[in-house]
Amino acid sequence: MFPTLDDLATRDALKAFLRRAAPCLSVGLLAADAMAYGTAVADLEAAGSALLHFDVMDGVFCPAFTAGPLLVAAARTQMLKDVHLMVADPIALIPATLKAGADIVHVHPEGLTHLHRALAMLDVDVAGRSGRRVLRAVALNPATPVDVVAPVLDQIDMVTLLAVDPGWSGGAPDAALGRKVERLRLLAAEAGVDPLIAIDGGITEATIGIASGFRPDVIVSGSAVFKAGASIADNLEGLHAAARR
Repeated sequence: MFPTLDDLATRDALKAFLRRAAPCLSVGLLAADAMAYGTAVADLEAAGSALLHFDVMDGVFCPAFTAGPLLVAAARTQMLKDVHLMVADPIALIPATLKAGADIVHVHPEGLTHLHRALAMLDVDVAGRSGRRVLRAVALNPATPVDVVAPVLDQIDMVTLLAVDPGWSGGAPDAALGRKVERLRLLAAEAGVDPLIAIDGGITEATIGIASGFRPDVIVSGSAVFKAGASIADNLEGLHAAARR
């Protein structure tokens, strides 16, 4: 389901749409065939996908190295551009990421000296979308306590909890992640705010039910969407069906 023009009018309207669509799948483009990204994007749009997830890695913050803002800019799509900066210095990449048309930007506090500054830089309109602000997301590695975001919860639109360390494979949502979700909800209630919650890492048809049980607004999945042997549309439907069970 893609958001309407009304859903895209403002930051709050987009957040309300994501809550209504929960759990909304954000599809990781990195898992697609790199030689056929254009086809993958077209197939995702045809299947009604609303969020396109870009994993930006620098080989420093995590072992892998991927394309950055240039790929985000090159993606010609009506899907919302959901950009996850898994880099050692997100502040240096934020300007180019915003120029590339990012709708959602995730930054990591681990190793980031000035989280407050990064969030302030993200408090701007989406490029070419006057009146709608970028959704500011903070992503937390599995070993990072959610209390890290407590001082800036009033400046965060989404908190993304990783079930897998960035750049590594394996892992899946588990009871420990569920406890982090509950702790986050408690902190948010105490602060009088209600950020969106996203879960990222290890999402397959076998594990999406666990993630869905924690009642997140967004779930990120890549490999399961581009799994061989079925179409992207069929894989998406399989994930949605498993999430509802």
